[in-house]
Amino acid sequence: MEYVNPIGKTGGAPYVDGNPEADIEGDAVSAKAWEHCMREIVNTINYYLGTVEEPLPATEADLQQLRKAIEQAVTDGTSDALRRTVSATLAAGFWTTPVPATVAAGDVSFDPALGNRFTLTATEALTITAPDPMPAGGSARLELTMDAIGNHGIAWGPEFRVNHGQIDTDPNAVNLIHMEFSGAVIDVHITQRTEA
Repeated sequence: MEYVNPIGKTGGAPYVDGNPEADIEGDAVSAKAWEHCMREIVNTINYYLGTVEEPLPATEADLQQLRKAIEQAVTDGTSDALRRTVSATLAAGFWTTPVPATVAAGDVSFDPALGNRFTLTATEALTITAPDPMPAGGSARLELTMDAIGNHGIAWGPEFRVNHGQIDTDPNAVNLIHMEFSGAVIDVHITQRTEA
């Protein structure tokens, strides 16, 4: 769509409203100035609310079609993108909301597609297992808290290499398990949250 000048004007001239009291004559609007806008809107509605093969015709019965078409265009353009306001922290690669890890028959699993910060309270002996599929790279953290009873053994799947630290199994101990993925191996560094 292009800008259509007022009749008799050129160069992107603005439209002037008439004001009889000030003896100002309003600009005349050419038919194509209206036609171009309407055709652009109708084409947008037809394209985004239907398919290329079968466009949905615009109709006077629905005065919300342009809004719906814009929403559909945004959805189509961001179907594989984040659906939330991206904070500077998240944009920099830091997830800010932890995701609960899953426990099944004593095996701990976590899904890197959901985030890279996980939480879990140990209420029994556990084995921490590697994600499947294994991330090719990147970091994750599991905040593992012992329950009020504590003394639950924590074992590791064969992919893990504990390079530093150990699990504190004291009641209510908070273990911060930092994991670095490099394909087939997960390097682990364990620290504890100190008392306030």
